[in-house]
Amino acid sequence: MVLRDEYIITPDLYQEAFRYAQASRAYTSNRHDFHEGGLNNKQQKMFEGKLGEKGFKMFLIENGIPFTEDHSSPQERDEYDFLLTTADRQYLLDVKTRTKSFHTRTLEMVEQAQSHPKDIFISARLFPERNAVKLLGWYSFQDMIEANRIENNGYLDNYVMYDSDLHPIKELYDLILKNCIQAK
Repeated sequence: MVLRDEYIITPDLYQEAFRYAQASRAYTSNRHDFHEGGLNNKQQKMFEGKLGEKGFKMFLIENGIPFTEDHSSPQERDEYDFLLTTADRQYLLDVKTRTKSFHTRTLEMVEQAQSHPKDIFISARLFPERNAVKLLGWYSFQDMIEANRIENNGYLDNYVMYDSDLHPIKELYDLILKNCIQAK
């Protein structure tokens, strides 16, 4: 398994993320927009999230892990960021991107976890000044439910997973990702 310290987003993936964010800005839910700044900020936050996804995509490609990337319309909620398939099951993955050094937790809205659950969450740190993504770790839906840590900081209830709760990416590879390669 190859795991880089950082993934520098390639120009083609950068443009993919930018185009999606631009197309989705008017459709991004106000319920997700807990930042000030209106449509321009919605677009920026969507763009940052998409860049985090592109960093994880680079990891999957480099390791030869087959995947299906979400191709839902920018006007609808996606069901996953990546779909991975092993011989006996499919996994819905959601990449959660943060942009500041003081961000030490990964959030998932309780409502979204209940209505559109994902199996695996990838926590990523975007360094926007250099378009670099660091994969911090992962946790499962079950990990999140068992921790049962819910916080509301003025923008709905969120499940919270701290960095100390994250599993290493190598563990995800050993448990699931290498089985995706064998299943293709």
